[in-house]
Amino acid sequence: MTSNDLSEFRKQFPATSAGIFTNVAQRGLIPTVVQDSITKYLSSRTDLTWNKEQAFSMVEDTRERFASFINADSSEIAFTKNVSEGINLIAGALTWNKGDKVILCPDLEHPANVFPWYNVSKLHDVEITSVAASAQGHFDLDKIAAAIDDQTRVVTVSTVSFSPGFVTNVSSLAEICNQQNVRLVVDAAQSVGILHTDVQKLGVDALSVATQKGLISCYGSGFLYCSSNFAEELQPTTLARFSVAHEEGSHETTLTDQQFRYAPAARRFDGGNYNYLGITGVRSALKLLSETGTEKIERHVRRLSHRLASGFLQLGLPVCGGKPGSHLGHIIAVGVSGGGRHYTAEDPAMNILHDRLVENGVHLSIRRGVLRFSLHGYNNEDDIDQILDIATRK
Repeated sequence: MTSNDLSEFRKQFPATSAGIFTNVAQRGLIPTVVQDSITKYLSSRTDLTWNKEQAFSMVEDTRERFASFINADSSEIAFTKNVSEGINLIAGALTWNKGDKVILCPDLEHPANVFPWYNVSKLHDVEITSVAASAQGHFDLDKIAAAIDDQTRVVTVSTVSFSPGFVTNVSSLAEICNQQNVRLVVDAAQSVGILHTDVQKLGVDALSVATQKGLISCYGSGFLYCSSNFAEELQPTTLARFSVAHEEGSHETTLTDQQFRYAPAARRFDGGNYNYLGITGVRSALKLLSETGTEKIERHVRRLSHRLASGFLQLGLPVCGGKPGSHLGHIIAVGVSGGGRHYTAEDPAMNILHDRLVENGVHLSIRRGVLRFSLHGYNNEDDIDQILDIATRK
């Protein structure tokens, strides 16, 4: 894929010819290469060609591909079902003491990055410190920094907030946490695959992501990154054959005695048999995304999001965050954040606009009272211009 735009990438997504899809924050479109690989996998399971050793090789190849995708070591990658599982694995593996503290911002988070920490509080008498969002709807790094004390073990944020969808300055927060010897755990559901992700530059200790959004594959599959340094502090609450260190070449059913060692780094969070179908799909997706380049995809979606946000502002619509800036990644939110529920807004004008867009083939979401438009590399300028044209109609 060497063209200057992403038109070749867009051709991998037949659904783009059937409507205007701006809802990757809920789920991404699946490209034909992923569909083809899943179909091939299912065919192998309905005849006599499937081979488990080949499946294991495919799993390890996918682990290495994702590690390279986010600039990690392959040992720092585990397979999960979703973001929730990844965060729960980390939260459950820490050794907690009464009075330990976790800092989070529920106002901006999906429940996936809230309930695991509430459970830790309930089970281990850990204190949850909830930091309010800034007046503009951002994670407030100054407030988070001020809340850190000697009892703080973990700070957790999303790389891109659930609503209104602003990009978080994760690397600056990581510097704050590192100076205080506090671990930083991030929910990357809304960024990986769309916004270029380098865990070394971000400086995070753990990152959880599912594969159905920016990674343009299936529900029920995900990745957990855990730095090798952090992993040495963690003891998994569940254990299975792939969680345990074995000699190279050992059969999967090899049993050790009670003096086992955990598998290195994040691999200790692998369990039993893998979701081979889901991993097959995301392996093909990673190939496509890597060939295209996430730096290129990020530049593309940021340009489109700026175009859409600026167009809405010219129409007099209330764009969250106002004028486009560094906070604007691939999600554009219109309305008053917090002014409604997940499927309706308190402002009747926003509900009317939502219904008009849907009637004209635009796919989007309402989250916490705002219209949420979310873009990927398969969107183009025509999508943006058509949305703005529909928004001008009465």
